[in-house]
Amino acid sequence: MGAGGKARSIRWTPISLALLALIIIAIALGPSLTPFDAYNTYWDGYSEAASICLRPVYALPNNLVNVSSVFIVPEGNVSGSLVTELLDYVINGGRLVILNGNESFSNQLLKELGVGSRFTGNVIEDPVLNVINEKFPLAFIVSNPVVQTNATTIALDDATTISINDAGAVTIAVTSRFSAAGNSTGPFSVVVAVPVGKGYVILVSSPGMFMNSMTNETGNAEFLRALCGNGTALYLESALAGNPQGVVRAWLLTAYTYASTYPINYLIIVMPVIIIMVVLLINEARHGAEV
Repeated sequence: MGAGGKARSIRWTPISLALLALIIIAIALGPSLTPFDAYNTYWDGYSEAASICLRPVYALPNNLVNVSSVFIVPEGNVSGSLVTELLDYVINGGRLVILNGNESFSNQLLKELGVGSRFTGNVIEDPVLNVINEKFPLAFIVSNPVVQTNATTIALDDATTISINDAGAVTIAVTSRFSAAGNSTGPFSVVVAVPVGKGYVILVSSPGMFMNSMTNETGNAEFLRALCGNGTALYLESALAGNPQGVVRAWLLTAYTYASTYPINYLIIVMPVIIIMVVLLINEARHGAEV
């Protein structure tokens, strides 16, 4: 650019806008890099778990009568409205599976649900009974009336102990007597069911056990099917760590669902895009006239 020249502004055309929109959609709907994401096909994703029985959703549907289980990995604050929906679901006979993502957020959700048991943050190791090394301890299913499963052994990853502080709580899985967490020795409860109303809140201290790299270890896949219950369970993607890709994907899928349910409202969804395109076209026309 020569001296005294003016900086050239970017000129957006309908074609370039359409290409930009396609690129954004392709990125948003492509493989995710977020741990525990059902759209993450890499080692730390939940795509295998989704193919087994988890259906990713960004919000709970209005009707939860036929939903056997809801899974959540709290990695951020859970809104008060969602807590209320989850509590109503459990009280009326539902099964909420809380996998310990971020300990502080998981325990906050337990508190708001009226559950006294907590994830302690004390990481469990087992130098004797493990699948890879001591950081991947084995746990053993205890006979219980809550989760009917043919699995007898499950493999954990980054599991912590659970402090049980609820009357009627049922231990579903425990580590071996060789396991240790800090200065304490096992066995430790790692999957616990707490009765709330007519349903259960199930605490799972190792969300890593259902990652793509772990689902085929021992009885993990079979145990996941048992936790899901009859058919497909809902998996709340909105509770995972926030990222731009997830936000755009959530908006696109929500918009698609909304438009599919109420076709007449499709225009409302695309109206902001249309307005932006019109404004850009007007500015382009004015710029051309000035030149």
